[in-house]
Amino acid sequence: MKVVNSVSQAARRWQQRSAEAYRGAGHAGAPMSLLYVLADARRGLTLTEIADRMKITGASVTRLVDWLEDAGLVCRRRLIGDGRSRLVVMQEKGVTALAAFDGLAAAMRNRVFDGVPDDELVTALKVLDTLAARLMTDPGLRSEEGGVGEEVVDA
Repeated sequence: MKVVNSVSQAARRWQQRSAEAYRGAGHAGAPMSLLYVLADARRGLTLTEIADRMKITGASVTRLVDWLEDAGLVCRRRLIGDGRSRLVVMQEKGVTALAAFDGLAAAMRNRVFDGVPDDELVTALKVLDTLAARLMTDPGLRSEEGGVGEEVVDA
C-alpha cells in the first residue's frame, strides 16, 4: 500500500504543479497532455486514436477536445474519405501554447529530477510501465460489471 499511496500522491502533486505552471503561461488549466499527443501527429488524430494513445475513454477525449477547441488550440476537420470521422488538429495557437508550457515543464522536470540518477529513473519507468499495463489488461483487476477503465475500489 505504501507504493500505491506514494505513486498516487506523486501523480496528484505533479498534476497540481503542472496546472499551476500552465496557468502561469496564461492559460486556464487546459489538458496539455492532449496537445503533446497531437504534436506528434501533424496530420491530426481521430478521437479514437487519441483515446488509444492517452488510454482514456472516448467521452473524456471529447470533453478535452471540446475545451481545447473552445480555447482555439485545436480544431476538428473532416477526415477525407470518411465523412463520419473527424481529425483533431492542433492550431497555431495550440503550438504556441505548447511551446510556452514546454519551457515551464522542462524547468519543473529539471528541478524535480535533479540529483536522481538516470539508472534509477529507468528502473522507475519500467516498474510504472509494468503496473500500468497490468492495470489496463488484467481482467482480474477490473470489476465484473464495469467496463474498461473501471477499477476495483477495494484493491
